Amino acid sequence: MPLPSYQVRLLSNEAITDKVRKLVFEFIEPNEFTYKPGQFVSFVLPNDEEKPLKRSYSIANLEKNSDGTHYLEIVIAYVEGGRATEIFFNAKTGSEFEVTGPFGLLTLLEELPKRVFLIGTGTGVAPYRSMLNQLADYPNTEFHILFGAQFLHDMFYLDDFYQAAKAENVFFYPCVSREELAPENCTRGYVQDALLTLAPCAETDMAYLCGNPNMVDDVFNVLKEQNFGVKQVKREKYVFSKF
Repeated sequence: MPLPSYQVRLLSNEAITDKVRKLVFEFIEPNEFTYKPGQFVSFVLPNDEEKPLKRSYSIANLEKNSDGTHYLEIVIAYVEGGRATEIFFNAKTGSEFEVTGPFGLLTLLEELPKRVFLIGTGTGVAPYRSMLNQLADYPNTEFHILFGAQFLHDMFYLDDFYQAAKAENVFFYPCVSREELAPENCTRGYVQDALLTLAPCAETDMAYLCGNPNMVDDVFNVLKEQNFGVKQVKREKYVFSKF
């Protein structure tokens, strides 16, 4: 059975870093949307060819109840020459789009192990932002959120992650790979390096990976070397297309 289609209207289009924009939409038909934090939607975009242009983006909503929402928040990274980049980066308030979904299995399980690593680079942290209000439901699980970027100014949603990390079971590690000196409260290097300092253990831990395909593959290989099985690692790769 095909998932329903929704019409959404753009409420705001804001640059949150030099190369990332945050877009907020309202649902207009139907006017309510149900999803699980960690899932994504697909936009059906204008296209000159017969086949529609589809692009998928993680839901970044930060809300306590996702059983029914009236708005959709996504973050989009700039892709040079990208057709979706051209459409969204120049979209005006009031523009309407078609979306389908939700899709994806990068969601928190009902039962979780002692530690869970939520690892993402760039806009790959969007699904983890949508999970933040769920983490209190798992008081016996530690959540270690690793956010990777080249520079500190490439990061966003930091206030939300730092706020979440005030809980006893949530820890946040911003990792910057190109800074000569690590800024305050940041780790210099890649997320896979930071992960190894946390001594991941296949007997007690689970990992979620989202973002750049190279990062996802590299971290997965690191975890395999630590005897993690496929069921202990949930992965979602972001593939950036110019077409």
